[in-house]
Formats: sequence, structure tokens, C-alpha cells
Amino acid sequence: MACRLLLMTHDSLLITDFMTPEQWQKVEAVLQQALDRAPQDRVSYLDEVCAGDEELHQEAVSLVDAYEDAGDFIEQPAIEHDARVLVGDNINDRVGHEIGPYKIVERLGAGGMGEVYLAQDGRLDRLVALKILPAYFASDDTRLRRFQREARAASALNHPNILTIHEVGESAGIRFIATEFIDGATIRQLLAGELLLDEILDIAEQVCSALAAAHAAGIVHRDVKPENIMRRTDGLMKILDFGIAKLLEPEDSEDDETHAAGRTHTEAGLLLGTVNYMSPEQARGLPIDERTDIWSFGVVFYEMLARRLPFAGATRMDTMVAILDREPPPLSEVVSDPHRVLPLLQQIVDRCLGKKTTDRFHSAGDLLAELKRARAELRNGSLQTASSTKLNKQPGGKKDARYLPRRYSWPLLAMVLLSLAAAIGTIIGTNFFQRSESRAPASDPPVAAAKSYAQMNEAEQLAFIDQQEQRISTMLGDRPVKLNGEALRVIKSYVDRYARNGTSADLGSERISDVYARARPYVPLIARSFAARKVPVIIGIYLPVIESAYRNCFENSIGAKGLFQFLPGTAERYGVARQDMCDVEKMTPAAAHYIADGMAELGEDSESMTLVLLSYNRGAASVRNNLRQLRETENYERNFWTLFAHRSELDQAFQTEGAHYVPNFFAAAIIGENPKAFGLPGPPLSKLAE
Repeated sequence: MACRLLLMTHDSLLITDFMTPEQWQKVEAVLQQALDRAPQDRVSYLDEVCAGDEELHQEAVSLVDAYEDAGDFIEQPAIEHDARVLVGDNINDRVGHEIGPYKIVERLGAGGMGEVYLAQDGRLDRLVALKILPAYFASDDTRLRRFQREARAASALNHPNILTIHEVGESAGIRFIATEFIDGATIRQLLAGELLLDEILDIAEQVCSALAAAHAAGIVHRDVKPENIMRRTDGLMKILDFGIAKLLEPEDSEDDETHAAGRTHTEAGLLLGTVNYMSPEQARGLPIDERTDIWSFGVVFYEMLARRLPFAGATRMDTMVAILDREPPPLSEVVSDPHRVLPLLQQIVDRCLGKKTTDRFHSAGDLLAELKRARAELRNGSLQTASSTKLNKQPGGKKDARYLPRRYSWPLLAMVLLSLAAAIGTIIGTNFFQRSESRAPASDPPVAAAKSYAQMNEAEQLAFIDQQEQRISTMLGDRPVKLNGEALRVIKSYVDRYARNGTSADLGSERISDVYARARPYVPLIARSFAARKVPVIIGIYLPVIESAYRNCFENSIGAKGLFQFLPGTAERYGVARQDMCDVEKMTPAAAHYIADGMAELGEDSESMTLVLLSYNRGAASVRNNLRQLRETENYERNFWTLFAHRSELDQAFQTEGAHYVPNFFAAAIIGENPKAFGLPGPPLSKLAE
């Protein structure tokens, strides 16, 4: 009887050299019954059930032994054996020892890729999570490559909802990854308590935003589950453990669509993931793409809403059969309060859990847009009572290995706040990380009322630009950055040009009063469309100033057309036919959708929004590449102004065009929001959106 086991995973087996169906069914039945028993009971069970059939007994025993060996690799504390060899029987003996610049504070737990410790980084005086690769991993080339793939995948991502990796290193033969330390709880722990529907939707939006960014970078997580998602104490969600993520292989093209179409093929016999959250294609060992993560997210989303899994069985095989062949119960039948279920939520779950990948959301960005629409319905009163409905409290959950002990919470918070204060000075706003639900314009500044811009001297103009740039940044989102003198001067150069009645060089000289007068009728439509997509309205108002000078049918030299200057292919991709590109009522929602997709990839705080603006001009892939080039730069910050400060190190296209795009936008917005200072009639344009 020939049967070769290629790989064992958390919850399932994959056999490739098959025996006859009848033989395998017999072995499989015995095997599953054995695996459902405690490890110490498996041998006696096999002796009993296989009595008189030595061939069956040998086959079943070999498979159980292989499973348990794989379990040592995947499920058990991965470094336990090595820790005992290196420092004795007590694995806590690492506490107090140093690994490179990191001093071990305490052991947090173990994962599939190694032991995790709380450590102090002596260089920056910060706490980190230190994941250590077991010695037997480093001696195996395949396992070592997997570790390196985890590190490469994680370090390629830069998003507020994805765990930040600080360093991948080696010290005295020990390989490690140092990551940010999370003060919070996993979704699994949150499900042991109480969650409001609005909380669930907020969690879902943040997770989808992270997945969209990962997918845009060509990375599929492949193991999205409650244990791999944490909520910090400030409400920010973090996706953890891209440990089984596999980099997608992009086509030989820099085109975003081609890149996104890259696919990962699971190696022959390789089955990765956790069975309850595994997609049908993963269960079959078929090629996967980003829609695999959408399926797994759908399972987590269903579980948060219903407090139960959509697919479950008495055995692992039963669960896989349910995933492949059955539909989950409708939410209305399983939630404790049927009023929790918006029809749109059921539609979202159904699309996430489509058996065929073509039945699911095309992208995490599309899914994110639907989640935001559901949340808007909830807040608009469709479910006024449901927003305060609590889930039934479950028995207390197990403490997660990455949970920050409370005695470390306040010191860490203090260090973070002091570092931020030293680095960026006074920051507008009090919430550094959670997304702003309201981006209402700030009140008109006192500087503008005192003098017109033309009456100010050079120092007063720079002070005015500084104040107004901060105001516009606050309208874009949280965490505005205090700009240095060089950045302020480049914005001022554009303000000066506008103030001299010049506008975009592509359109020739024109009075700014004419441009802003043309804008006024369009602002209410722009405000509705951009608010519907949760995009800052300020972007929709001032992009047309620099793109088309508010000429609804303007066409540039490369064929971009309309108020928002879409290329025909882009317009069609967002649902606008070529002949309708001059139709503002059709183009405006398309532009809002396009920018919302950019936010899903790049983020939506004030710093990230400067990158979203740049991506409107250069494409998200180009922006990501520019950021990667500068990641090792001293004082690196993930925003446009870092790129601007190091523009000489970037490509010629950025130097000649990209470096000027965002300052141009800020100049247009500063003028439009301060009409009196520039001799324009009427209120600020954003006031027309209210």
C-alpha cells in the first residue's frame, strides 16, 4: 500500500500518491478518529481498532506519527526544544538575557514560527515583540526560506492596520524578527466579551483596509482568522503574522492592473491555513489569489455577527466538506437579535463566502466600500436600536500571547507620546491613530481677516501659509504634519502664482476669480459623491482646480478628459463610458470611487492622504516604490513630504512633476478657503458643501 504524506498542517492532511478509494476511506476513517483523541490515547486506539489488520495498523500509525511530527513544527511551542538545549530545562531562563540590542523582559508565548518574547530595545528605549527562529529551523533550508519570506512580506508593507516590523536580524547564531508591541486583545478575545454592531463594522473596515494594502503590494495573507487580528487599546486594528503569506509573482509590467492580476500557486501537496477559515480553493490545494483572504475575512465577519462559525463539523474532514459543499445558515436565523441584520450585511457575507472566486468581491477595496455603505446606513438611522445592541457575553477567553501586561502599558504609552512630542512638536488633534469620523472644516483663521495676502510681508505670508496648511491637513484627516521651511516655501510659490492670477500652466493664464466662480455650482454635487465614499470633501473640491481649472470637458495632450481628468480606460473601469466623460454627474462619483480605492491602499490619516493625492497623479504603484526607496532614510516618515525632501534621490518623473503636485493642491485649497485674503467674492468653497 503506497501512500506518501507531503505535508501536515494545523488542521488537515493532504495525500498525493493515492491508494485505492476503498483503502483510503478505511485509513482516513481510522486516522480521523485517532486524531480526534488526545495524543496519549491514539496508540491504544489504533491497536484496538486495527487488530487483525497489520497493513492498516502500520499505515495509520505512520500517518499519526507524521501528523504529530508536523504538529511539533506548526502547533506546539516552536522553540521549546531549542530553548532547553541552549539555556536549560526552564525556558524562562532567557529572561534577562540579551539578543543583539534586545534585552528579554518576559516570554509571551509561542507561534508556528517560533517563540515570542517581550524585549527592550536599548537603542531607542522602546518595548518590542521579539520572535525568535528555532535552531532547527535555521538548519533546514526550506524552513529558513519560509522565515525569510515572512520577514520580506511583512517588511514590504507599510500600513497603520498592519503590524510594523522594525528589524530582521541575527545575533550569535539566533535569527529573530523585532516588531512593534501591541497593547490590546485579539478578535478571539473580543468575542469572549461584548461587541456593538458599530464596533464590528469598524473592525471590519480597518481589517479590509489592511488587506487592500497588502493585496496591492502583491501579498496574500492566507491565514486571516480571529487570532491573527488584534485591537489596540486606542481602537486601532492590526493584522498579525504574515508568516504563511506568499509573495505573488507580478507579471513583467508596471501596470497596476497587471500587477494585481499576479497569482500564487500553492506548491504540490502544500495546504496552508486554519481549516475553519480556509477557502474552498485552499482546501483543494488550488491556485489562490486575494479573494482567498476575502473568503477568510467573510468567515471572521460572520463569526463576529453570529457568534458562531459559518462552517463547522465534528471532525476536520466534516468541516472541509461543509466549506466545499454547504451554505452557512442565514444571519437572521442564528444571531441573538435579528434586528442586528441589515439586508446589506447579509449580502456582504454572501459575496465574501461565494464558493467560486468569481462570485466574491473582486477586491478588498470593493468590499471596504460596501462595509462603509453598511455603516452609513446604520448611522443614518436604519438600525438606530441595533447600534446599541450587545452580543451575548461568552465565557472568558484565553489570554493571547501578544497581549501587553498592564504594568507595561503606561510606560510604553509615555515613551510613545514623548517620542512623538520630540519628533514633530505640537500636533493638531488629540487622537493620533483612530480614524476621524468627522472632517468638518475648521473655523476661518484670524490672520486672513487682518490683511489681504498681497498686503503681508514675506514673513507674514509664510506664517499665513503655515497656519493654513495645517488647517487644510486637518480637513484631510488625523495627524497633520508640521512642515519645515522648505516645504512651506514651495507651497507659497504656488500660492504666489495663483495670486498673480495665473493658474495651471497647461491651461495658460487665467484669472483665479473665473476658475473659482466656475467651481461653485459643482461643489454640492462633489460633496455628496465624496461624502458617500467617505472621502474628504476638500479633495473633491480642489482636485479639479489643478486638473482641469473646472472645465468639465477639458482634454489634455495625453487624452485625459473631464473635470477630474480621467483617461478613457480608467473611466470605463469605474463605470463611465467614453462618450460620458464630460458628464460631471457621472464623472464625480467615479472620481470619488477612485480616490477611495487609493485610501484603501495607502491609508486615510492626514499623512497618508498626501500620498493618496500623489497617487492620483502618479499611480499607487509608483508611490509605493518611492516609499520603499527611502525606507532606510533617517527620520523617515510615511508621507509626501518625506518624498519631497529626498526628491533628488527619486526618479526624474517625480522630480519634474510629482514633487509639485501636492504643493499645488495645497495652494489651490488655501486660496479657495480664504477668498477674502485673495480678493475673491463669496464664502470659502467648502462652506458651499455644508
